[in-house]
Amino acid sequence: MIRFRHTLGILAVIFLAVGLGTGCQTRMAEKLRPSHDQVLVYPLAFDLTYLRTMEALENVEDWELEETEKEKGMIRVRNINFSQFDDADESVAVFLLKRLGRSQTSIELAPESRRVADGDKLFSRIEEFIAREL
Repeated sequence: MIRFRHTLGILAVIFLAVGLGTGCQTRMAEKLRPSHDQVLVYPLAFDLTYLRTMEALENVEDWELEETEKEKGMIRVRNINFSQFDDADESVAVFLLKRLGRSQTSIELAPESRRVADGDKLFSRIEEFIAREL
């Protein structure tokens, strides 16, 4: 009976250590992941900027459009090849577009998406597509 309790105690300590270690790794990865908090501002009308942004995001490998709401200035894309279940929030990027004037629009990631995987790749594609209009 004593040996059984001892074995259970050892197993409990192992599970606790593994659980805490996994949680620390996730928090550590968040700190190491770059924040994509840049705001792109273009001298283009909102409608054209929204259209080109949507086209750009449709043309990023492994990403697909999930939801668009032009009235709210929101475009949500999902990484279709993302396989880490514990970091599922990294597989979705929400872009917010804001009308700053009649012919000026800004583009940024929503606060909850700023540490998304491939954020630099997504911004780069947007810049490429919008540059064609300038």
